[in-house]
Amino acid sequence: MTATDAAVTKMKTADQLTEYYEMRLVELMAVRFVLKNPDTASFTMKTNKGTTDVQLLDQSEIERSIRITTTRGKRQFYATFLYNKENNRLTKRIEHQ
Repeated sequence: MTATDAAVTKMKTADQLTEYYEMRLVELMAVRFVLKNPDTASFTMKTNKGTTDVQLLDQSEIERSIRITTTRGKRQFYATFLYNKENNRLTKRIEHQ
């Protein structure tokens, strides 16, 4: 019984890690779009992993926050990236629960 429990736990862990990294890839797709199109407005992307809403909020003349919410089934994943418009660089990533 212990070997079976260990195998099931490993499978669940693998599934959770796969989902985590799939969501990070969707985030990166959204961020890449913003970096290539710095004057873009908020938008929604649909992928085979779910729906991703991207809200762009100017915090100041040089800083913009990129708030990303990905909905997959009944679960939601949240992250915010801080973007320096002057340098065209991301300065921070904040993951939300």
